[in-house]
Amino acid sequence: MGLSFALLAVTVAVATAVGFVAFPRLGTPGRVTLFLRYAAVAGVTAVGSSAMYFIYGAGGGLLTLVLGDVAMVLAPALMLVAVTALEGRRVRRASTFALVLALIVAVVTAAVPLPTSLAVKAIALAAACAACAWVASHSRVEPYGPLRIIAIANAVYALYCLARVVVALAAGWESPLYLTGFSFGPATILGALAVAAMGFAVLRLWFGPRAEVRPEACPAGVAVVVGDWDLASAAYGPDRMRDLVVDLRAAARDLDPHAADVPRGAELTVADPVEALGARLRDAYGWAPEQTILLADGAATAAIRTRPGRTRPGRWGRGVSRS
Repeated sequence: MGLSFALLAVTVAVATAVGFVAFPRLGTPGRVTLFLRYAAVAGVTAVGSSAMYFIYGAGGGLLTLVLGDVAMVLAPALMLVAVTALEGRRVRRASTFALVLALIVAVVTAAVPLPTSLAVKAIALAAACAACAWVASHSRVEPYGPLRIIAIANAVYALYCLARVVVALAAGWESPLYLTGFSFGPATILGALAVAAMGFAVLRLWFGPRAEVRPEACPAGVAVVVGDWDLASAAYGPDRMRDLVVDLRAAARDLDPHAADVPRGAELTVADPVEALGARLRDAYGWAPEQTILLADGAATAAIRTRPGRTRPGRWGRGVSRS
């Protein structure tokens, strides 16, 4: 039991340390950094779940089973948060989804005996993987290959989890079919392969060849920024202002995939960009009228440089603001 508690302490300490590094960055920009940090936490939780199951098999008790199930579900859920952050979108919704799944699994595993709790965990795991696969498959981040690997790995494991429940309910938890293809051993092997594939994708995103940077000049582009910055900052606070800029840039990419980030906003090539962005932010991002009226033509905002040539190119070919 000494070894079991040591493994438990090490796993919890590592996960907590990485979590403290990642979660304070929740509301700030810096999508690449957020992606890497959340992906690291997802990897730690995936490894931690295996450690918890090992301890449980060695007689570690119900607590280790609860921790193992929660960590297993959190791994793809945090990868969902990572991909959402990489898209430049706000991650509160994805983070809430991950937290709700983890709480459900924790309560069910602690209160409901096996194998019912195992079925609930498999369904929650399938939901997390399916959500991550959906977001990754629809990502516009370049290069597309690594995101497709993440999408495929999560989609395959989501289907496997659903098949696991179907086979267990139809043939029985002790049936030869379930024991051969869906018991702890096969599920662990497939899960390890999925984690390895996503780890490879993350490494390719970070260390792979850079996408060709498009020309920085955008003669027909119009910069749309959050105007009245000082007044708005006093009303909303710095954290909310950062969120508004993140929303603005994400909406700009919705309207124009080649939109470039500029300080406090984005430059895009669409007709009537201020009106178009205002409508998009109101309909898709829930902006209130008093927020949409903050949008301004950057050329009329003398305190802000509006050319994308003033930004440094991102790792994947998009401008990254220095503001």
